[in-house]
Amino acid sequence: MLPHAEYAIPHHDAIKDQAVAYMKELHGWCSEEKASILIDLILKMRPQVIVEIGVFGGKSLVPMAYALKANKTGKIYGIDPWSTEASVEGIMKDDILHFWSWIDHESILQDLKGKIEEFALSDQIELIRSTSEDAGLIQDIDILHIDGNHSDAASYLDATKWVPQVVSGGLIIFDDIDWTENDSNPTFRAVKWMNEHCVSFAEFTENGETWGIWIKP
Repeated sequence: MLPHAEYAIPHHDAIKDQAVAYMKELHGWCSEEKASILIDLILKMRPQVIVEIGVFGGKSLVPMAYALKANKTGKIYGIDPWSTEASVEGIMKDDILHFWSWIDHESILQDLKGKIEEFALSDQIELIRSTSEDAGLIQDIDILHIDGNHSDAASYLDATKWVPQVVSGGLIIFDDIDWTENDSNPTFRAVKWMNEHCVSFAEFTENGETWGIWIKP
């Protein structure tokens, strides 16, 4: 496990406390442990460009943006279509399909926009309402966070389209690398491609789900 305490800087506890308070007001799934690691990495690396594929309610986007604000530099681009059609594409498991079919994507998006304004993070965040496939390329990415549709096709596209835009020495964070639907792992092909083209750096398992960090050569 990455000893992320090594990345501590003055006042980092206060930064994390505020970020966690913001997270509690947002929809989505990002643990405080993961947010803590993301914040440490951003405070240490001082990235100029972060891209997140799959934003939903902003639960990982907002703490990263708050770390950028603490740095007083950098921007995060959040790419998500906020659409039922895109959310259910390629999903094989009935309960997951049902969940995404009934989510009010528009309400989630509008709530997030309101929170970004409330938290005074508009200068750090640019939301791009688009699928990963249709979004225009963003180059010179310092940190890429892939947490979009976990289907085989979508996750593979996320990796093969966006990882090449990451700078040498940049980080790729890939969520749910052991995702399972109907006894198969749809993110397997994307993770295999990542292992072939990047350097695996760390893996973290929380509540039976694993996410990883890679370094772009």
